[in-house]
Amino acid sequence: MNPFQLNLTLTLLFTLFLGAPGFGFDSSDWFRIGGSEEGFLFEEGELEIVRCEKNPSVILSKEIYENFEVSFEFKTSKWCESGFFISAPSNGATRAGFEIDLNNHAHDPLSVFDGGALFRHVAPQVAAMKEYGDWNAFRAKFDWPHLEVKINDKVVQDIDLSKHPRLKYALRRGSVGFQNNGGTIRIRDFEMKPLPDSERGIVTIPAEGIEGWKVVNSRNSWENRDGVIHAEDGNGYLLFEKVCQDFDLRCLYRTSPNSNGGIFFRWVPGERDDDYDRGNEIQIWDNPDAITPSGSIYHFDRGNDLAFKPGEWNLLQIFVRGSNAATFINGIPSAETDALTAIRPGHIVLQMHRTNAWVEWKEMVLVARD
Repeated sequence: MNPFQLNLTLTLLFTLFLGAPGFGFDSSDWFRIGGSEEGFLFEEGELEIVRCEKNPSVILSKEIYENFEVSFEFKTSKWCESGFFISAPSNGATRAGFEIDLNNHAHDPLSVFDGGALFRHVAPQVAAMKEYGDWNAFRAKFDWPHLEVKINDKVVQDIDLSKHPRLKYALRRGSVGFQNNGGTIRIRDFEMKPLPDSERGIVTIPAEGIEGWKVVNSRNSWENRDGVIHAEDGNGYLLFEKVCQDFDLRCLYRTSPNSNGGIFFRWVPGERDDDYDRGNEIQIWDNPDAITPSGSIYHFDRGNDLAFKPGEWNLLQIFVRGSNAATFINGIPSAETDALTAIRPGHIVLQMHRTNAWVEWKEMVLVARD
């Protein structure tokens, strides 16, 4: 077992044995993105979410989960709009995971925005919500690729996510949480039970140092700043030593203004540091007016310039299978091609490509699909 697999295994064991069953509504178990402290009120094991400034906002668990069972009770005010998030990334880009809608809307026919819906994607099977002001019982089991959700003992979702054209790309691991988006919602009797993980990803960035990586043909600096790979001031590459052909990769990245970098894959080294076949590149350049902005599959498809947020941590997902590659930024489809020609095992390589600038990567997980 290499040190990266060991690190992930220890993290999973910690979650399984020290986390979830006692995890509840203590403010120290959660972190907030957006909104204000007054919008999320913790008292005696209950959470009340009320309208506040700077909405929508979210509150997310500090614990990270893949597969699990969860149950809680909730009640809403009239016209409340809220949701329960699954597999939310730490930068708050919740649409990269899943949202179960928690409102008392029920159209005919039921829509992807009604209570119990997989928000934006799958309508509930039945109308299960009670009238506003009444307590509802929520229970879900997430065991990839299966998701089952019950509200008041009625099955509202029973889905194989791997067969959904969009949700098959969603995150399988992340925080759980709740949305503040108008009205009031109260939650009580919250319980989480982890189930065995199945993704088996490799955490590629160690807590310190660059063990497992190799600097290649660089005229810039590479360093690890508390789990964040920081590249600065010049051109160069950092090569991950593991070789793979087909894979899923996710990470958070951010850049200084108008900085240029990238992530190469299927890179094949030569006999010298300056002799290599770079394979294919996913561009990192948070310039919406660029020919190849962040998320672009270089030479094949331009990225969606509405997906990234310059200067902020952005979630980048890369999916590669044979001649096909697809990218998502913050859960939004960015680029796709089925015309790759460099179909062979190779390395993942980070690129820094500008002086007087920097790029950073963190929370990088590689799942080999060979």
